[in-house]
Amino acid sequence: MMGRPLLPAFLLALLFLPTLVWSVERIEPRIPPGYEPVLDKDEQGLWMEVDEFEAQLRGSPMVIRDPAITEYVYSVACRVAGDYCPDLRVYVVRNPTFNAAMASNGMMLVHTGLLIRVSSEDELASILGHEVAHYAMAHTLERLRRLKKNMAAGLIFDIGLAVVTGVSPGVGQITGQLNALAYNRENEEEADILGAQLMAEKGYDVHACAAVWESLLAEEERAVVKREEVPIFLSTHPQSDERVANLQALAEEYGGPKRTDFNDRHATSLSSKYFDFMEAQIDTNRYGRTAYLLDRHESLGVDPGLVEFFRGEMYRQRDAEGDQLLASNAYQKAVESGSCPAACYRNLGYIQLKAKNLPAAQDNFRRYLEADPEASDREMIEFYLEEE
Repeated sequence: MMGRPLLPAFLLALLFLPTLVWSVERIEPRIPPGYEPVLDKDEQGLWMEVDEFEAQLRGSPMVIRDPAITEYVYSVACRVAGDYCPDLRVYVVRNPTFNAAMASNGMMLVHTGLLIRVSSEDELASILGHEVAHYAMAHTLERLRRLKKNMAAGLIFDIGLAVVTGVSPGVGQITGQLNALAYNRENEEEADILGAQLMAEKGYDVHACAAVWESLLAEEERAVVKREEVPIFLSTHPQSDERVANLQALAEEYGGPKRTDFNDRHATSLSSKYFDFMEAQIDTNRYGRTAYLLDRHESLGVDPGLVEFFRGEMYRQRDAEGDQLLASNAYQKAVESGSCPAACYRNLGYIQLKAKNLPAAQDNFRRYLEADPEASDREMIEFYLEEE
């Protein structure tokens, strides 16, 4: 079903399944903490390829180096990983898709698109715990062996780069190959169970596992717009009509009462990079998804100045009939909130300039330069300020 929009009837069936689909049985990891490749040329070769990829990733501009973000994500990953924490090396990667992955050598990749879609530390832990579980069950080794067996030399690296950075080495080159990245059904079920066990052991709310998927399905329903694609995470993780029900069963088994007193650690840690992460989302031109995320962020108490600014950006870039007025209204709300970014004044000014309201445009241009004295487009803005 890769690339197909999920239909509302399917979503309703998934969310309200009346019976549990599986019985929950505790499972144990297949590899111990500190695992290293055995004396097997195939396995060692795969590790070398991943190590080479990680070496290049370390110097990549795609890696987020903001301490507030990286330390927060690492701390959540390390806590849920428990004894596997020393194996982890976590990289937050600038990519607007919802994805996380952990390779056989302990390299964990977390996309910025994931961070703006989960609403709490518990929800982030549910995804990272799932990936640690894949690692501990040696699923990553199975998948890499399958990739190595089925693909030409070097292609595994190219596809890995595409998944991590979102930059394809050539659509024709990888078309038909992405299915090889998917874990099979048994892998996914094992990772769900072990991930829930890891969460429960560290005091996280296991109900968050189902909450994440319910939110993703709601986004899918909102995003049934022509040309909008399913995020990479959903493309490489099989959707089935019992996934949410299974996760709810795990919460009943391991989760205890559902948490209602969310702390704000997730929102606080994200605040320093929220602007950059949402800029990347806006640039995807996937307006159904962006609208859903902004509504969600508003309900979660994200700074209203930022939420309204990005609503304005969404409408301005979409530029359908009536969108410029919607953008202007959103920018104005951001201004009235008292916490809009400097660019809000500039973009509102441009809309007013286009509407031939020069005095209002110039007022906002002045406020823009006051808010950002070192603006790179200062010369252009000053040109408009000199007009009469």
